[in-house]
Amino acid sequence: MPAYQPEDLDPLERIVLGVLSVGLPPSRAAGSDTFRVDHVVAVVASLEATGERGAYLAGDGVRVVPEFRARIRAAVDSLTAKGLVMQQAAGMPAAAGGYEAGLQLDLVDPDVHPVVVDRYLSQVCMEYLFNIPAVYPYLMERYSSSGEVWRRLREGGYARD
Repeated sequence: MPAYQPEDLDPLERIVLGVLSVGLPPSRAAGSDTFRVDHVVAVVASLEATGERGAYLAGDGVRVVPEFRARIRAAVDSLTAKGLVMQQAAGMPAAAGGYEAGLQLDLVDPDVHPVVVDRYLSQVCMEYLFNIPAVYPYLMERYSSSGEVWRRLREGGYARD
């Protein structure tokens, strides 16, 4: 497998890989679709391109427009082909230790959460996103809020053996 650098990736692939490193909890556990990976990717891509949040969101400001969701699917497929992520089969339990116990996955609905294979590259892509001035405040808020959700889940007994 070749060693990839962020500049070897398509811009949307960089965003997807970077967002996967933020540590988002499953949207069901968070109680908000704004934690969906497809939602966060759409907002980050929009902020990077236009400085505004909603270019790829539907009128409700939460759902991702179908055309952009198809682009996210293509980016995940490309990252999978490159060996940088592994997609999980729909209807199978989420990866142990990474997600809410028993959460059933689908590629985008409710969460895009492929397993990151190249954690170093994913981390570098996340740092790339944090260095975009329009993206930083939004992504930092998602990161902080994710930590609060994970803390609440752990206090509720999540991941205790």
